[in-house]
Amino acid sequence: MTRVPLTLTGRQRESYERAERQGTVGLRDRGDAVRLENVLELIVRLKQICNADPATGRSAKLDDLAERVDTLTAEGHRALIFSQFVDERHGARAIARRLQAQRPLLYTGDLSPAEREVVVRRFREPPEHGALILSLQAGAEGLNLQEASYVFHFDRWWNPARERQAEARSHRLGQTRPVHVYTYVCENTIEERIDAALANKQRLFDEVVDGVSLDLTTAFDAQELFGLFGLAPPIRRSPPRPASDS
Repeated sequence: MTRVPLTLTGRQRESYERAERQGTVGLRDRGDAVRLENVLELIVRLKQICNADPATGRSAKLDDLAERVDTLTAEGHRALIFSQFVDERHGARAIARRLQAQRPLLYTGDLSPAEREVVVRRFREPPEHGALILSLQAGAEGLNLQEASYVFHFDRWWNPARERQAEARSHRLGQTRPVHVYTYVCENTIEERIDAALANKQRLFDEVVDGVSLDLTTAFDAQELFGLFGLAPPIRRSPPRPASDS
């Protein structure tokens, strides 16, 4: 897997820094009333801005991806692109709009089983479509897509095992080319901090159980999630016991 570090610039950087600054202040202002859900909401919002600036649509990731996919398709390669988001501003549909010259196909959870079969069949046909863009939830399992020899993780998932399942779509029987995997990480953002935490946990896990992917869906505790913003989780005090009648 190749890690692709990118730098946010211009309005995208401004939007990100403003959102993180305001979000962190908001978490602090909640005091003991802050909940883990509030932290997760901020993480998702910041990850979306890393994908694309909500004000202008500018995206360091889309700029890099478009250039890479254009080169790959010109050389006869095809790509799978995974995102945890589906929407037209930050997710799979935004990617499809930017790559429209490559006639990309979309494979998302809102498609019916019959529609999904049509998408896969069209991608398997002679290389009319240079890229298949998949939501990670819908496309991580049950697909054989050995027609693609490049895989891009547009944004990081909490679970590296889920990412490996997605990558395995192209590592199927009949694959005749080496498969190259790229993962985008925006520097000096929540993505970089999550990436470091994931790498550390995977490294610790590998020391105990070699060759087994760590399921991180439950591995991040509240201390670690709050710590992504330099905060400590509130102390939940037990309610006072009622006075005894004796």
